[in-house]
Amino acid sequence: MPKAKPVATETRDVLVAPQEIERKFKVKRLPENLDQYKPKKIRQGYLAIMEDGTEVRLRQKGEGDEAKYFQTVKSGGGKTRNEYETEITEEQFNVLWQATEGKRVEKTRYEIPQGKHLIEVDVFDEENEEGKLYGLTSVEVEFESEEDSDEFETPDWFGEEITTDKRYKNQTLALHGIPEDYFGKKSARAERVEERSDIPEYDLEEGLGVLVDTIKEKKENSDEPIIVEIAGGSASGKTSAVSEKVHRVFGKDSLVLSMDDYGRGKAYLDEQAEAGNPLTWDEPGFIDFPLLKKHLQELKEGHSIEKPIYSFKKSGPDGTETVKPKPVIIVEGLFALNDQIKDEADVKAFVDIGMHGRILRRLMRDVERTGQAPKDIFGYFNEVVEPMHDKHVQSTKKNADIIIKNEYNPQVEAERSGLHELQLKFQADISAEQLRHLGADRLSQTTQIDRYYNPSDRDLSETGETLRIREEGDARILTYKGPKVESKFRERPKLEFEIDADMEKKFLELYGDQIQVIKKKRVLYSLDGVVFSIDQVKRKVGDEKEEDMGTFLEIRSAGGEDNNKTVKKVIAKLGLDMKDGIREAYSEM
Repeated sequence: MPKAKPVATETRDVLVAPQEIERKFKVKRLPENLDQYKPKKIRQGYLAIMEDGTEVRLRQKGEGDEAKYFQTVKSGGGKTRNEYETEITEEQFNVLWQATEGKRVEKTRYEIPQGKHLIEVDVFDEENEEGKLYGLTSVEVEFESEEDSDEFETPDWFGEEITTDKRYKNQTLALHGIPEDYFGKKSARAERVEERSDIPEYDLEEGLGVLVDTIKEKKENSDEPIIVEIAGGSASGKTSAVSEKVHRVFGKDSLVLSMDDYGRGKAYLDEQAEAGNPLTWDEPGFIDFPLLKKHLQELKEGHSIEKPIYSFKKSGPDGTETVKPKPVIIVEGLFALNDQIKDEADVKAFVDIGMHGRILRRLMRDVERTGQAPKDIFGYFNEVVEPMHDKHVQSTKKNADIIIKNEYNPQVEAERSGLHELQLKFQADISAEQLRHLGADRLSQTTQIDRYYNPSDRDLSETGETLRIREEGDARILTYKGPKVESKFRERPKLEFEIDADMEKKFLELYGDQIQVIKKKRVLYSLDGVVFSIDQVKRKVGDEKEEDMGTFLEIRSAGGEDNNKTVKKVIAKLGLDMKDGIREAYSEM
């Protein structure tokens, strides 16, 4: 963008650039000398995205003391766009940034001078392997004129031009992630393999006991180290619930080899993508199986190995460490029972968990551990983790000697959601006139369609859980609620976040069946600081019919003794009695 002369104001400088002329390309391969250019971190989010493509954007350039903050309005399309950019303060940026949740892009930018032009290479979500844009690279060049743009000769490392492809606009990437065909193939649900039924299965505690006893028996009857392979899906507990506990039992006589350390790294993935063989972290091709197999054979023979050390910060191997053989060698990882190494094992265990449990554990774990937005975790799970699980992890279950069921326990684990919902409803038809007379303020009116689902492997009504997707206008909100907590209100652990239509479709292809539809016309009111709704509720019966469930007043509390006292006063003011309160959800009535 041509540099504009700053226009001084009382609080900040305003940079006005009526137009930018820009072309955008995919990247065939990153230039070999990229490391010589100082990387610049950029994060940007969108306050508004209009139907005509006009956007209001926030951007932070750089980090720490070098960081600068901007608010930008862009309009128009193609190579030439109108752009108005204003520098703002860090405080202003932080306040506005909250409103961009779910509409953000983070990338590392390298600026490469080439003649009179500046080439900008963007590597998206570089340090976050689960980012929704991870693996995407693009390059942009700005020009002084249309003629200059047309005469520009693209370097040989530039790929296909995507200037006019709306899917690659930053605003679209922020909303929907990488286009499906970016890597040359579309994600698809893998066919589930037929599983063996003759492998003994145990619950966690019993299974651990059987596994330990089996290892002890093998150890007593062998002069060589015993190799134990423990596989399982993401968030199954193969590491924390099984491998670490087995390691504690055998103590100094055991060692754990994590398959993570045999990951080939991002550079390898880039090489494979260039060669037309795109891979993800969740595929066996990412693991250096020949090296792992060689190391297992050497340990079995009593020799030390130089085990690689994988750095998640560097996204690749980072040196080695000497590992001496021990009587019990535990290999744990997604692909620990892969055909390439299964014959090296003396004992093979698969830690099993249903899809419902995998997604909930993954969401709660990664929100807590990485601070990622639930929507991003959920999107990556649908697009990569679960399809790869079906194809490359669940398919190795047949190689196990023992299956340990470590199913999600909603009574305990739902509390990790970090949020509780407290509600109470009453069957009462209070008129708008009555509410005005009491001093209630009418806030808004909306229609909500709640669709409830069961996973393919369990009935949530038996566990006290619910999973629904709510349509409200153009928004879709996925909500998981754990079992009820004993309370005068309806109190439940809750996890909730917005998804888009494409994400909803992919999730439902994986998850299970729709079991119920509840439709509400909801009017929100506020009285003495307490928010409540008047709901006209219908339940879908059959394909077309609807059953009228009645009119209800639903009231909410933020929890805490003082808040609950205030809610109880409002309930009394509305002429209602706590003992008549209904603690069931509409789907349970």
